[in-house]
Amino acid sequence: MSSKKRIEANRRNAQKSTGPRTPEGKVRSAQNATTHGLSSLNYNPLAPGCFLHIEDETKFLGLLNQYVGDYRPQRQDEIDLLTEAVYAKWKQQRLWLAETAHLEVTIAQNERDFRKTLPNANAPAQLANAISKSGDELKLYLRYDAQLHRHYRNCLKDLRDLQDRRAAQTPEAPPAPIEPKPPTPADEIPTPEPAEKQATPIEPKLTPEEARIQAEKAKIRRLMEVNLGLRPVTPEDLVS
Repeated sequence: MSSKKRIEANRRNAQKSTGPRTPEGKVRSAQNATTHGLSSLNYNPLAPGCFLHIEDETKFLGLLNQYVGDYRPQRQDEIDLLTEAVYAKWKQQRLWLAETAHLEVTIAQNERDFRKTLPNANAPAQLANAISKSGDELKLYLRYDAQLHRHYRNCLKDLRDLQDRRAAQTPEAPPAPIEPKPPTPADEIPTPEPAEKQATPIEPKLTPEEARIQAEKAKIRRLMEVNLGLRPVTPEDLVS
């Protein structure tokens, strides 16, 4: 039992703590209650703290760009669903690596005793022994793998539903009807006169610096139109 003086001292010391101050410390503090993070599917994948320090975030962005090129989202809700689907697939691949490493460690820990029982055991026998030694841990891998796979498929299904509804709301305009013209007698058909060739104006060639400035202006103009809602978001805008 703590004495009353010790309790009061602990309370005074707790009031002096201000918590983490740096952005890195705040990210670590936010993950204090996280055990493995395999069930956390609602995090923003592009937010700090969603990637392990041993993972390459640029590989995730490259994977996301591949999906953007395939599905071509045009609205923010479509982009969010696609990003969430890719992050679920990323975490599923992380789980596969962890499961493989878990079996490797279990094989190494039990190999000496297993060799005493079966000196000529082959690789499948060692794997079977590692699975039997893993207990319920492999069941967790299978459960989280199925959960992430369902989340991945549901996000893509919702994305396709959104895109189908968007396509149904903007039908293509029907072509204008072609009115038939009365036939013209052959003797009344005027002979077309040869049209004079118009001189094609020669556009001045741009220097590399002028071409770069012109492309930069076009890029800024395109982004302004996207931000103002004058045009939809395209994969080119995401890559740039």
